[in-house]
Amino acid sequence: MATQVMQMMEPFVRRGLFDSPEQAITVMARSYIIQHITRYQSTIESLQAKYGMTYEQFEAYLKSRSQALVSCPDPDLNKAIMNEEEDALNWKISREMLDSWLGLEAESIK
Repeated sequence: MATQVMQMMEPFVRRGLFDSPEQAITVMARSYIIQHITRYQSTIESLQAKYGMTYEQFEAYLKSRSQALVSCPDPDLNKAIMNEEEDALNWKISREMLDSWLGLEAESIK
């Protein structure tokens, strides 16, 4: 496996993009990690801007909205809450994935 990886990196070294296969792997891995961190940070920032609150505040808001639906059924409110719940799930997943990628970044710097 290691030999295959080194062979895959060899064209990058041959073209002068990197000094060694090890450097190529290191730089590419870091770039991949940063790409994912940026993606999830962007999603979180977009949702914070959309709702004007943090994830924790949004969770409390969504809970109160759901309780309002129970006391006063409304198809339009139901649809709005479903969309908000979808955003909440995306927000939660993005936070978890961001934590995971940040952890991987911290591990890979060692």
